[in-house]
Amino acid sequence: MVTELTKLLEQNLLLVVLVLTRLSTLLMSLPAIGVGVPAKIRALLALTLTLLTVPAVAAIDPNYAPQAAHLIDLSIMIAREALVGLLIGATIQILITGVQTAGEIMSGTGGLQLGDSVDPSTRSTMPTLAQLVGLLVVATLVTMGGHRFIISSLIDSFVALPAGDVSFHQPMMELLVTQLSSSLSTGIRVAAPVIAAMLLCNLITGLISRTLPQLNVLAIGLSLNAIALLAVATLTIGSASYLFRDDFAITLDRLATLWSVDR
Repeated sequence: MVTELTKLLEQNLLLVVLVLTRLSTLLMSLPAIGVGVPAKIRALLALTLTLLTVPAVAAIDPNYAPQAAHLIDLSIMIAREALVGLLIGATIQILITGVQTAGEIMSGTGGLQLGDSVDPSTRSTMPTLAQLVGLLVVATLVTMGGHRFIISSLIDSFVALPAGDVSFHQPMMELLVTQLSSSLSTGIRVAAPVIAAMLLCNLITGLISRTLPQLNVLAIGLSLNAIALLAVATLTIGSASYLFRDDFAITLDRLATLWSVDR
């Protein structure tokens, strides 16, 4: 078995390089792998997955072998493979980022903007609640076996876009735009209960200020908003996992539709 694999790799060295490029850029753009994992571990993971993926990719069309006439053609082929991997990874990352938007909306509505910290994936400041939502959906992704579905979608992409014969078209850009709008919609849906609770708290605070003007309404309102935010977020944050699960399935269907269009 090892001898056959070694022979296959020797005969398809260019194919190995192209598969490694597409797979590496996909891993770089995925959450919990692209950031926070040592570079040596990521490189070892990419090489291991490439060795497991190359036989399946080579079996798609045994008569096809990518050819590069000179160094410029090889550079262009590698760049295109990298863009395909980034397309798949960015599609998943946009979905996760859209759900994280719910945490930013909830923090902004509840007046907790001061509780920001540095997000390791984006290197920018982000509310702690948004990071919590992001960790929740990443855990959901791993628990439901989403990484296996992503690798399966990567292999399907080699059927529609053979290694070394990649072409780009409008549906790819439409996929990103559609994914961006749907992910933001999911974030708003996750944050909707907290937004409604904050609206109710503001109405109650307004009634208190009209009834008892001698009270410090500002201090009461901030405390009431913080308590309501934490209480409602605790009760409803689990909905992020369910909405992410459904949207992840829809995302995989969109990628499958994209590969069928390419065929």
